[in-house]
Amino acid sequence: MLGPSPRTVVRVGSRRSNLALLQTEMAVNLLQKQNPHVLFEVVEMATVGDKILDVSLSKIGDKSLFTKELENALLSGEVDLVVHSLKDVPSILPSGLVLGCVFARASPDDVVLMAPHYRGRKLSDLPIGSTIGTSAVRRVATLTRKYPHLKFVSIRGNLNTRLAKLDTPPASKDNCCLTNPSQSYDAIILAKAGVERMGWSYRIDQVLTDSFYAVSQGALACECRQIDNFVMNLLSGIHDESAALTTIAERSLMRQLDGGCSIPIGVRSDLVLKGDLNYSQLTLHANILSVDGGKSVERSASVVFPDKMPINDCVESNCKLVQKSSGYDDVSTNTPIIESRGTSPTSPTKDELKAALDAASIFMGVLVTPSSEISRLRMAIAQSLGCVVAQSLLLSGADEILYEIRSQSSG
Repeated sequence: MLGPSPRTVVRVGSRRSNLALLQTEMAVNLLQKQNPHVLFEVVEMATVGDKILDVSLSKIGDKSLFTKELENALLSGEVDLVVHSLKDVPSILPSGLVLGCVFARASPDDVVLMAPHYRGRKLSDLPIGSTIGTSAVRRVATLTRKYPHLKFVSIRGNLNTRLAKLDTPPASKDNCCLTNPSQSYDAIILAKAGVERMGWSYRIDQVLTDSFYAVSQGALACECRQIDNFVMNLLSGIHDESAALTTIAERSLMRQLDGGCSIPIGVRSDLVLKGDLNYSQLTLHANILSVDGGKSVERSASVVFPDKMPINDCVESNCKLVQKSSGYDDVSTNTPIIESRGTSPTSPTKDELKAALDAASIFMGVLVTPSSEISRLRMAIAQSLGCVVAQSLLLSGADEILYEIRSQSSG
């Protein structure tokens, strides 16, 4: 816990939706518990993604749909930190802003909520032509491939709005689903984490544990100004390393593929724990699909984390390099050149060591201050993993899928 400070008020930016405010409350409660001398004031605001509800996310085209207004408030000094669903945060942040912590990653899986007349059923049980609401092209592509007998349509709005659309008969027959004229949707697909945080676990009819999920889904993060040491220190106290390692790998993959709302990219991360605090292995599975789900490429790779920092001539040499640097710039990893790990799968590369030894290193937007060298090394290795899996996807045909999607979008 931080000691008393002249600065006793911290303004926390949040979107206005019920889920966003609940997640902001989670962050504030964690921060307040560790810093009882600080008053946290929540400042609500609407984002572009909250305002434009009649267009699917993939067609709006802006990667900062749910973050831009919050980030502008940070840059102007209106707020001191903002709370995000990490899956909404682009992999490249505005200059001067960083993610001071990643925390509270709940189940990243997708779930199915059925309309009242289909409660208890699974997607495979639904009649041909049943209408399923979802706002994500990834879900449409994935589920169209698995359940070609279903019809997937866009559904926008906050979670309360979507649930109301599922449960309320439509005003117009033109909006009715094919199988039941009294409902506009037979089911909707949502993130399990959001449903559970809203207290709606009882509405879950199916958990899609056999499907890939969205990059960083289920995780929360706090963004702040990089020069604000006071807030950076506050946020380091609620940082969750396991959440950071999985999401850094996933975000690294997304950056290498230049992904966004219009690209059907799915992931699944498996982090193996060794003891109470040691993370021994991370496996990243990923796939990329054509928009219609007809084509799919899937690849995976694993990394083994070292238990401690290596002490050798390589580290000493890199120390000299670090002293001349002004921070490890994670944007440089746009060129996915991955070095050999040497004679051991736990041997870090020179670039990873350089990042670990530099306290100013940023990993997919994440900068935790203070942090240990070994924690930074693990983040560097996780970031490299995302690059490796992205390369493997591209070499296996994902480049052709991406070209087709972007050609259709530009046309």
